Amino acid sequence: MKLGARILKTGLAITLSIYLSMWLGFQPVSMAAVASAFAIQPSVYRSWQTIVENVQGNIIGAVVATAFIAMLGNHPIAIGFAAIVVIAIHLRLKLQSTITLSTVTVILIMSGTPADEGVLIYALNRFLLIMIGVLAAFVVNLAFMPPNYENRLYHMIVNQTTKLFTWVRLLAQHAPERAAIKNELRQFQDQKMKISQYFLWYNDERRYLRKHRYAKYRKTVIFRQMITTMNKLYELLRTMNENEHLLHHLPPHLKNGIYERIESMLVTHERILMRLNKKVRDAEEAPGKTFQLKSKLTDQFIRCYKDEESEEWLHLFPLIAAIIDYGQQIEHLDRLIDSFQAYHKRENKVDIHNDEEL
Repeated sequence: MKLGARILKTGLAITLSIYLSMWLGFQPVSMAAVASAFAIQPSVYRSWQTIVENVQGNIIGAVVATAFIAMLGNHPIAIGFAAIVVIAIHLRLKLQSTITLSTVTVILIMSGTPADEGVLIYALNRFLLIMIGVLAAFVVNLAFMPPNYENRLYHMIVNQTTKLFTWVRLLAQHAPERAAIKNELRQFQDQKMKISQYFLWYNDERRYLRKHRYAKYRKTVIFRQMITTMNKLYELLRTMNENEHLLHHLPPHLKNGIYERIESMLVTHERILMRLNKKVRDAEEAPGKTFQLKSKLTDQFIRCYKDEESEEWLHLFPLIAAIIDYGQQIEHLDRLIDSFQAYHKRENKVDIHNDEEL
């Protein structure tokens, strides 16, 4: 079992919130600990958003709880009705992420107000405990092991794309079992969702100096195109798998031509990914000149289609479209990386370390 940074930071935030509550003399410290556990977020920017939203949400919860105690007391029915009102207000104001913590605030204020203590003082005490927990989580997220999604995202994309390279080449040799490749396609969908989530977290990260902010925008565009190209490669693999029987019975010159174009694209795609990591030099020719997809491959396929006059050939049009689409995305990715590495060289550096277990 691997203990990730977020798990460790949750424990640190709970510890810090308890110590702060004890030092400031607030009770019960468990309330601050619960708030800090809820407030740990995957990025520093989201932690700041959590502070802002929790301030708003817990003010609403404290005000509603205080008003209901003044009007209806702390009867169980009043507590339930107050919770409904707080949830409705949060939904109206689009503060869904703080509903749980704000509801807890309402319950603790309404159910635990002692007779010898004013409700306003008690509500303020509970509100401050919640904010101590949220602030402790923000400090821990900012100071301890801040996430480096740039490195993780790069390796996740490269690792998944490399797997797709392998399966496309195996499929071109009619090597894989049907069950194995179906399982791989299913696993890719799960990994695709994970990569998309990491991209959202990376996109959430903020840079406050202008030159760093513009460099971050450029890298975001490149990562988005890397993901798009990877998805097009997946579509090519899926289409090849669906039409494997027809591919196998193509005329030899056309079948070999298709496989040569695919292999050329795979090699170019691999080279582009390694260029971003500064492992290879620039190619002498642009991908568009190397592929020549729109002219040679389509013309050759259409000539064979007219000669054969078989309806089965209609099923291969999606494959040709997938090959062309994948090639166009590779060309676009190559142009983006050319531009990225040609201008603003001091700012345009991708933070890539050795691969890590993801």
